[in-house]
Amino acid sequence: MTDSDFAVAQVVFEDVYKSFPTRKGDRTSALAPVESIQVDPTPTDTTPQPKTQPDMMTVLRRINLTVEEGEFMVLVGPSGCGKSTLLRLIAGLEDLTGGNIWIGDRKINHLPPKARDIAMVFQSYALYPHMSVYNNLAFGLRRTQSQRIPKRRSPLVVMRNGCESGLVAATRLLPKPLRYRSKREKWIEQQVQQVAEVLQIESLLDRLPKQLSGGQKQRVALGRAMARDPQVFLMDEPLSNLDAKLRTQTRAQIVKLQRQLGTTTVYVTHDQTEAMTMGDRIAVMNAGQIQQISSPLELYNRPANRFVAQFIGSPPMNFIPVQVKTSRRLYHPQFSLNLPEVWSTLLQPYQGQTLTLGIRPEHLDLASQDPCHIPAEVELVEALGHETYLSLHLNHGSDEREPLIVRINPYQQVTVGEQLWFSVQLDKIHLFDNRTEVALRPNA
Repeated sequence: MTDSDFAVAQVVFEDVYKSFPTRKGDRTSALAPVESIQVDPTPTDTTPQPKTQPDMMTVLRRINLTVEEGEFMVLVGPSGCGKSTLLRLIAGLEDLTGGNIWIGDRKINHLPPKARDIAMVFQSYALYPHMSVYNNLAFGLRRTQSQRIPKRRSPLVVMRNGCESGLVAATRLLPKPLRYRSKREKWIEQQVQQVAEVLQIESLLDRLPKQLSGGQKQRVALGRAMARDPQVFLMDEPLSNLDAKLRTQTRAQIVKLQRQLGTTTVYVTHDQTEAMTMGDRIAVMNAGQIQQISSPLELYNRPANRFVAQFIGSPPMNFIPVQVKTSRRLYHPQFSLNLPEVWSTLLQPYQGQTLTLGIRPEHLDLASQDPCHIPAEVELVEALGHETYLSLHLNHGSDEREPLIVRINPYQQVTVGEQLWFSVQLDKIHLFDNRTEVALRPNA
């Protein structure tokens, strides 16, 4: 199966909104601040403008995103952030409240799901339990073929197709060599065999879903989507039901297949490790809005705000409140940092104010006692073999403690209760405005 066998298309979101009617007992705090909207029902070609309506809860707001042709785009965020709803809007399983969605040069706002030329892989596999793997793979092809039959056909064509259908039905229960196969069925068989070969499931075609392992079911679900030759693949947390080892294997297989086929893919997950290892680009979502869209390493090294910084990375980034004493000096009751010259202009307006210092666990190094080094007491040692993580706390009051996570060399011996000091890699620090939580970056 070559790249040319599959069509690809760009997916564009233009100022997309989605609201649901509120019900008694609904909790909207996760989406606060809530911006309820209503769309003018008058038909128009322009983007609908949101209007306030108090009995509506907005779960998506101001979504502007372009997924390029052949790109693997990952939507990542905590549960309830709206990422699956966005996927369902593309598929046509939910109706837009405002904005436009384009696939290629077609606006699909009001198209039924079957007319959107997409294929979706669900978290639950959604295989037909009474059908063999072959028939699960062929089902979508048969449906697609039947939809392409023209409404007006000559009597001869109708009679021929009727005879073929009768012969197929009459011989369906016979052994495979004795069954009658129409031209359409021969084409479907060829497509199924190609997909099965790519996914290495040729030996499973006669089995029922109940006879398959979790990983095999997932490959069949992927194959059913591939066989339809869609313009866009949609994947809604397809690996969440697999164990850790199989998840890693299947993750690599999905990426390999997507690169081989070159089909535009929108992948939803709450697992930031999946997002970092699979996506060409990642859109980080929170509370119904996109926080940042960038490549995996750009998100990790240059987060746009505190939410992205704490969500991307495992273990998460450390956050410590510090006071700006001068344009280059940060003060904490337990330590102080003298920053490089590049921070001077940026921090000048913040003198006397408190900012949040962000440091990733790998950017702290064991060091000697010094006023510029961070003192902390070890609470937990997690030795993973290839690396060791320390859970520590900073003391600067009778009951006040600040947590700290540090990655150290696995051969370094550390005990619980030990007092350690850590130097900060100053070229790797992050600073966040406490009011807006936006990241502050020097120009250099």
